[in-house]
Amino acid sequence: MAEARKRRPRVCDYYQNEDQFARGVALCAGCALELNLRFVSRVLGKDVILVGTPSCSAPVLHGQNTKAWHRHPYYACVMTGVASSATGLTRYYEKAGIEATVVCHTGDGCAMDVGFQTLSGAAERNEKMIYITYDNEGYMNTGIQQSSGTPYGAATTTTPLGQASRGKSTAAKNMPMIVAMHDVPYVATATLSHLEDYAKKLVKAKAAAKEGFAYIHVFCPCVPGWRIPSDASIQVCRVAVRTNYFPLWEKEQGVWRITYKVRDPQPLSELTRLVGKLRHLDEDEVARLQAQVDYRYRVLEALCAAFG
Repeated sequence: MAEARKRRPRVCDYYQNEDQFARGVALCAGCALELNLRFVSRVLGKDVILVGTPSCSAPVLHGQNTKAWHRHPYYACVMTGVASSATGLTRYYEKAGIEATVVCHTGDGCAMDVGFQTLSGAAERNEKMIYITYDNEGYMNTGIQQSSGTPYGAATTTTPLGQASRGKSTAAKNMPMIVAMHDVPYVATATLSHLEDYAKKLVKAKAAAKEGFAYIHVFCPCVPGWRIPSDASIQVCRVAVRTNYFPLWEKEQGVWRITYKVRDPQPLSELTRLVGKLRHLDEDEVARLQAQVDYRYRVLEALCAAFG
Protein backbone atom coordinates (compact mmCIF):
# COMPACT_ATOMS: atom_id res chain seq x y z
CA MET A 1 0.00 0.00 0.00
CA ALA A 2 2.85 2.37 0.86
CA GLU A 3 4.45 1.61 -2.51
CA ALA A 4 1.16 2.38 -4.27
CA ARG A 5 1.05 5.79 -2.60
CA LYS A 6 4.60 6.63 -3.68
CA ARG A 7 4.50 10.02 -5.36
CA ARG A 8 5.33 10.55 -9.01
CA PRO A 9 8.67 12.25 -9.69
CA ARG A 10 8.50 16.01 -9.90
CA VAL A 11 10.36 17.92 -12.58
CA CYS A 12 12.96 19.09 -10.08
CA ASP A 13 13.73 15.45 -9.22
CA TYR A 14 15.37 15.13 -12.63
CA TYR A 15 17.80 18.00 -12.00
CA GLN A 16 21.45 16.94 -11.82
CA ASN A 17 22.97 20.27 -10.79
CA GLU A 18 22.34 23.93 -10.13
CA ASP A 19 21.68 26.33 -13.01
CA GLN A 20 24.85 26.67 -15.11
CA PHE A 21 23.67 29.83 -16.88
CA ALA A 22 23.94 33.44 -15.75
CA ARG A 23 20.83 35.04 -14.29
CA GLY A 24 20.66 37.67 -17.01
CA VAL A 25 21.27 36.51 -20.58
CA ALA A 26 21.05 38.12 -24.02
CA LEU A 27 17.73 36.64 -25.14
CA CYS A 28 14.35 38.26 -25.78
CA ALA A 29 11.90 38.69 -22.92
CA GLY A 30 9.69 35.60 -22.70
CA CYS A 31 11.96 33.54 -24.97
CA ALA A 32 11.20 29.81 -24.67
CA LEU A 33 14.71 29.09 -25.91
CA GLU A 34 16.17 30.39 -22.65
CA LEU A 35 14.06 27.95 -20.64
CA ASN A 36 15.09 25.20 -23.04
CA LEU A 37 18.80 25.87 -22.56
CA ARG A 38 18.53 26.02 -18.77
CA PHE A 39 16.34 22.90 -18.62
CA VAL A 40 18.57 20.79 -20.87
CA SER A 41 21.57 21.79 -18.77
CA ARG A 42 19.96 20.92 -15.43
CA VAL A 43 18.59 17.55 -16.56
CA LEU A 44 21.56 16.30 -18.58
CA GLY A 45 24.16 17.57 -16.12
CA LYS A 46 26.88 20.18 -15.97
CA ASP A 47 29.49 18.06 -17.76
CA VAL A 48 27.74 17.82 -21.13
CA ILE A 49 29.63 19.30 -24.07
CA LEU A 50 27.46 21.66 -26.13
CA VAL A 51 27.95 22.19 -29.87
CA GLY A 52 26.21 25.12 -31.54
CA THR A 53 26.18 27.59 -34.41
CA PRO A 54 25.32 31.19 -35.25
CA SER A 55 21.68 31.29 -34.13
CA CYS A 56 19.33 32.80 -31.56
CA SER A 57 21.20 30.83 -28.88
CA ALA A 58 24.60 32.04 -30.08
CA PRO A 59 24.79 35.24 -27.98
CA VAL A 60 24.42 33.08 -24.87
CA LEU A 61 26.33 29.96 -25.88
CA HIS A 62 29.18 31.89 -27.53
CA GLY A 63 29.36 34.51 -24.80
CA GLN A 64 29.94 38.22 -25.35
CA ASN A 65 33.19 40.15 -25.44
CA THR A 66 35.56 38.30 -23.06
CA LYS A 67 32.83 36.84 -20.84
CA ALA A 68 30.84 33.61 -20.94
CA TRP A 69 27.15 33.26 -20.07
CA HIS A 70 27.47 29.68 -18.83
CA ARG A 71 29.88 27.10 -17.35
CA HIS A 72 29.53 24.33 -19.94
CA PRO A 73 32.26 23.15 -22.31
CA TYR A 74 31.16 24.56 -25.65
CA TYR A 75 32.29 24.24 -29.26
CA ALA A 76 31.09 26.80 -31.83
CA CYS A 77 31.09 25.91 -35.50
CA VAL A 78 29.44 26.83 -38.79
CA MET A 79 25.85 25.78 -39.50
CA THR A 80 26.91 23.12 -42.01
CA GLY A 81 29.26 21.43 -39.55
CA VAL A 82 27.39 20.83 -36.30
CA ALA A 83 26.86 17.08 -36.51
CA SER A 84 30.22 16.43 -38.17
CA SER A 85 32.05 18.50 -35.53
CA ALA A 86 30.17 16.66 -32.80
CA THR A 87 31.18 13.39 -34.46
CA GLY A 88 34.83 14.37 -34.12
CA LEU A 89 34.34 15.18 -30.45
CA THR A 90 32.50 11.95 -29.63
CA ARG A 91 35.10 9.82 -31.40
CA TYR A 92 37.96 11.62 -29.68
CA TYR A 93 36.47 11.15 -26.22
CA GLU A 94 35.74 7.49 -26.93
CA LYS A 95 39.28 6.85 -28.18
CA ALA A 96 40.71 8.64 -25.13
CA GLY A 97 38.55 6.52 -22.83
CA ILE A 98 36.70 9.56 -21.49
CA GLU A 99 32.96 9.20 -20.82
CA ALA A 100 31.27 12.27 -22.30
CA THR A 101 27.86 13.37 -23.55
CA VAL A 102 28.04 15.60 -26.63
CA VAL A 103 24.89 17.63 -27.28
CA CYS A 104 24.19 19.51 -30.51
CA HIS A 105 21.82 22.42 -29.88
CA THR A 106 20.56 24.15 -33.01
CA GLY A 107 17.53 25.86 -34.46
CA ASP A 108 15.27 24.49 -37.17
CA GLY A 109 17.07 26.45 -39.88
CA CYS A 110 20.30 24.60 -39.17
CA ALA A 111 18.82 21.16 -38.48
CA MET A 112 16.24 21.14 -41.26
CA ASP A 113 17.94 23.22 -43.96
CA VAL A 114 21.58 24.33 -43.81
CA GLY A 115 22.92 21.51 -41.65
CA PHE A 116 20.55 18.71 -42.66
CA GLN A 117 23.15 16.81 -44.69
CA THR A 118 25.58 16.36 -41.82
CA LEU A 119 22.75 15.64 -39.35
CA SER A 120 21.40 12.91 -41.64
CA GLY A 121 24.90 11.54 -42.13
CA ALA A 122 25.54 11.35 -38.38
CA ALA A 123 22.19 9.62 -37.89
CA GLU A 124 22.93 7.16 -40.71
CA ARG A 125 26.30 6.33 -39.10
CA ASN A 126 24.59 6.11 -35.70
CA GLU A 127 27.10 8.47 -34.07
CA LYS A 128 26.97 8.57 -30.26
CA MET A 129 25.49 12.01 -29.59
CA ILE A 130 22.31 13.87 -28.69
CA TYR A 131 20.95 16.30 -31.28
CA ILE A 132 18.39 18.81 -29.94
CA THR A 133 16.51 21.00 -32.41
CA TYR A 134 14.68 23.97 -30.92
CA ASP A 135 12.03 24.63 -33.54
CA ASN A 136 10.92 28.27 -33.66
CA GLU A 137 9.74 27.75 -37.23
CA GLY A 138 12.03 30.17 -39.00
CA TYR A 139 15.34 32.01 -39.19
CA MET A 140 14.53 34.29 -36.27
CA ASN A 141 18.04 35.52 -35.47
CA THR A 142 18.61 36.97 -38.94
CA GLY A 143 15.26 38.66 -39.54
CA ILE A 144 12.32 36.22 -39.27
CA GLN A 145 12.72 34.56 -42.66
CA GLN A 146 10.98 31.32 -43.55
CA SER A 147 12.66 27.96 -43.06
CA SER A 148 11.44 24.51 -44.02
CA GLY A 149 10.09 24.39 -40.47
CA THR A 150 7.74 27.31 -41.16
CA PRO A 151 4.13 26.10 -41.39
CA TYR A 152 1.73 26.69 -44.25
CA GLY A 153 0.26 30.19 -44.23
CA ALA A 154 2.73 31.73 -41.78
CA ALA A 155 3.69 35.34 -42.44
CA THR A 156 7.46 35.93 -42.40
CA THR A 157 9.68 38.58 -43.97
CA THR A 158 10.25 36.30 -46.99
CA THR A 159 6.61 35.08 -47.12
CA PRO A 160 4.83 38.34 -46.26
CA LEU A 161 1.14 38.98 -45.99
CA GLY A 162 0.08 41.26 -48.83
CA GLN A 163 -1.67 41.47 -52.19
CA ALA A 164 0.62 38.92 -53.83
CA SER A 165 1.13 36.64 -50.83
CA ARG A 166 -0.91 35.05 -48.05
CA GLY A 167 2.12 33.72 -46.20
CA LYS A 168 4.09 30.54 -46.82
CA SER A 169 2.53 28.47 -49.59
CA THR A 170 4.00 25.09 -48.60
CA ALA A 171 3.84 22.86 -45.52
CA ALA A 172 6.53 22.48 -42.86
CA LYS A 173 8.94 19.58 -43.09
CA ASN A 174 8.09 16.80 -40.63
CA MET A 175 11.62 16.67 -39.27
CA PRO A 176 11.25 14.31 -36.27
CA MET A 177 9.53 11.76 -38.49
CA ILE A 178 12.33 12.06 -41.06
CA VAL A 179 14.97 11.41 -38.39
CA ALA A 180 12.94 8.49 -37.03
CA MET A 181 13.12 6.86 -40.46
CA HIS A 182 16.92 6.70 -40.04
CA ASP A 183 16.24 3.92 -37.49
CA VAL A 184 18.37 5.48 -34.77
CA PRO A 185 18.04 4.35 -31.13
CA TYR A 186 15.94 7.27 -29.91
CA VAL A 187 13.78 10.05 -31.40
CA ALA A 188 11.27 12.20 -29.52
CA THR A 189 9.30 15.42 -29.61
CA ALA A 190 9.04 17.73 -26.60
CA THR A 191 7.92 21.19 -25.56
CA LEU A 192 8.27 23.57 -22.63
CA SER A 193 4.69 23.29 -21.36
CA HIS A 194 5.18 19.58 -20.56
CA LEU A 195 8.44 19.56 -18.64
CA GLU A 196 8.03 16.17 -16.93
CA ASP A 197 7.57 14.55 -20.34
CA TYR A 198 10.59 16.48 -21.65
CA ALA A 199 12.77 15.51 -18.68
CA LYS A 200 12.03 11.81 -19.13
CA LYS A 201 12.98 12.07 -22.79
CA LEU A 202 16.26 13.84 -22.02
CA VAL A 203 17.18 11.06 -19.61
CA LYS A 204 16.34 8.44 -22.24
CA ALA A 205 18.32 10.34 -24.89
CA LYS A 206 21.39 10.47 -22.64
CA ALA A 207 21.22 6.71 -22.12
CA ALA A 208 20.62 6.06 -25.83
CA ALA A 209 23.58 8.26 -26.82
CA LYS A 210 25.92 5.73 -25.21
CA GLU A 211 24.93 3.38 -28.03
CA GLY A 212 24.14 5.71 -30.91
CA PHE A 213 22.26 8.75 -32.22
CA ALA A 214 19.50 10.35 -30.13
CA TYR A 215 17.31 13.18 -31.44
CA ILE A 216 14.82 15.47 -29.66
CA HIS A 217 12.69 18.00 -31.56
CA VAL A 218 11.49 20.81 -29.29
CA PHE A 219 8.56 23.10 -30.11
CA CYS A 220 9.90 26.52 -29.10
CA PRO A 221 7.80 29.65 -29.86
CA CYS A 222 9.52 32.93 -30.75
CA VAL A 223 7.95 36.03 -29.20
CA PRO A 224 8.83 38.64 -31.89
CA GLY A 225 8.81 36.20 -34.82
CA TRP A 226 5.40 34.75 -33.97
CA ARG A 227 4.01 38.09 -32.77
CA ILE A 228 2.84 36.83 -29.40
CA PRO A 229 2.97 38.55 -25.98
CA SER A 230 6.13 37.95 -23.95
CA ASP A 231 4.15 36.02 -21.33
CA ALA A 232 2.38 33.73 -23.84
CA SER A 233 5.14 31.30 -24.90
CA ILE A 234 4.12 28.46 -22.57
CA GLN A 235 0.43 28.94 -23.36
CA VAL A 236 1.19 28.60 -27.07
CA CYS A 237 3.18 25.42 -26.37
CA ARG A 238 0.27 23.99 -24.39
CA VAL A 239 -2.31 24.79 -27.08
CA ALA A 240 -0.04 23.35 -29.79
CA VAL A 241 -0.16 20.03 -27.94
CA ARG A 242 -3.91 20.23 -27.22
CA THR A 243 -4.70 20.77 -30.91
CA ASN A 244 -2.34 17.96 -32.06
CA TYR A 245 -0.42 20.59 -34.02
CA PHE A 246 2.61 19.35 -32.10
CA PRO A 247 1.94 15.87 -30.70
CA LEU A 248 4.28 14.46 -28.07
CA TRP A 249 5.72 11.08 -29.03
CA GLU A 250 8.85 8.98 -29.01
CA LYS A 251 10.42 6.13 -30.92
CA GLU A 252 12.62 4.09 -28.60
CA GLN A 253 14.53 1.12 -30.03
CA GLY A 254 11.93 0.73 -32.76
CA VAL A 255 8.90 1.12 -30.49
CA TRP A 256 6.61 4.07 -31.29
CA ARG A 257 4.55 5.64 -28.50
CA ILE A 258 2.45 8.77 -28.03
CA THR A 259 3.62 10.06 -24.65
CA TYR A 260 0.80 12.54 -24.07
CA LYS A 261 -2.53 11.47 -25.52
CA VAL A 262 -5.00 14.32 -26.04
CA ARG A 263 -8.51 12.96 -25.38
CA ASP A 264 -10.55 15.71 -27.03
CA PRO A 265 -8.29 17.70 -29.37
CA GLN A 266 -9.17 21.34 -29.77
CA PRO A 267 -9.64 22.77 -33.27
CA LEU A 268 -6.55 24.34 -34.79
CA SER A 269 -8.27 27.74 -34.74
CA GLU A 270 -7.50 27.81 -30.99
CA LEU A 271 -3.82 28.05 -31.94
CA THR A 272 -4.06 30.31 -34.98
CA ARG A 273 -5.97 32.98 -33.05
CA LEU A 274 -3.15 33.13 -30.47
CA VAL A 275 -0.28 33.41 -32.93
CA GLY A 276 0.10 36.65 -34.87
CA LYS A 277 1.88 35.12 -37.84
CA LEU A 278 -1.15 32.83 -38.41
CA ARG A 279 -3.99 35.10 -37.28
CA HIS A 280 -4.71 36.34 -40.81
CA LEU A 281 -5.68 32.88 -42.09
CA ASP A 282 -9.27 32.63 -43.33
CA GLU A 283 -11.55 29.61 -42.76
CA ASP A 284 -10.41 27.78 -45.90
CA GLU A 285 -6.72 28.30 -45.05
CA VAL A 286 -7.22 27.14 -41.46
CA ALA A 287 -9.07 24.11 -42.82
CA ARG A 288 -6.13 23.29 -45.09
CA LEU A 289 -3.71 23.49 -42.17
CA GLN A 290 -6.13 21.45 -40.02
CA ALA A 291 -6.24 18.74 -42.68
CA GLN A 292 -2.45 18.50 -42.64
CA VAL A 293 -2.41 18.26 -38.84
CA ASP A 294 -5.07 15.54 -38.89
CA TYR A 295 -3.28 13.56 -41.61
CA ARG A 296 0.08 13.61 -39.83
CA TYR A 297 -1.52 12.58 -36.57
CA ARG A 298 -3.27 9.63 -38.24
CA VAL A 299 0.09 8.50 -39.63
CA LEU A 300 1.61 8.75 -36.14
CA GLU A 301 -1.27 6.81 -34.59
CA ALA A 302 -0.91 4.09 -37.24
CA LEU A 303 2.80 3.72 -36.55
CA CYS A 304 2.19 3.51 -32.81
CA ALA A 305 -0.54 0.90 -33.31
CA ALA A 306 1.56 -1.17 -35.71
CA PHE A 307 4.90 -1.12 -33.92
CA GLY A 308 4.12 0.02 -30.38
